[in-house]
Amino acid sequence: MFGLGPLEILVIAAIAVMIYGKRLPEVGQTLGKTVGQLRRQWQAMSREFEMAANVDAQPTARRLPVSSGRRDDDDLGPTVAAPRFEPPPGEDG
Repeated sequence: MFGLGPLEILVIAAIAVMIYGKRLPEVGQTLGKTVGQLRRQWQAMSREFEMAANVDAQPTARRLPVSSGRRDDDDLGPTVAAPRFEPPPGEDG
């Protein structure tokens, strides 16, 4: 446990009793809750990093080729076209 021997643990416990006295159970409970919350947060962050690494490692989806010419409608899927503008008849600009 952190490389501490029995004598070091006994000294730390004696100091804790002298400092906190009757509040030692409350302090221990608070410390335990805090350590548990930190551990859960660390695990959540680790899972998020793993998911991000897995997403980056997956192959990318097929992208449509970009060209200067017209693309086929089959590559784009169903589209909605806007109506064409037709000038009023009879006016020759």
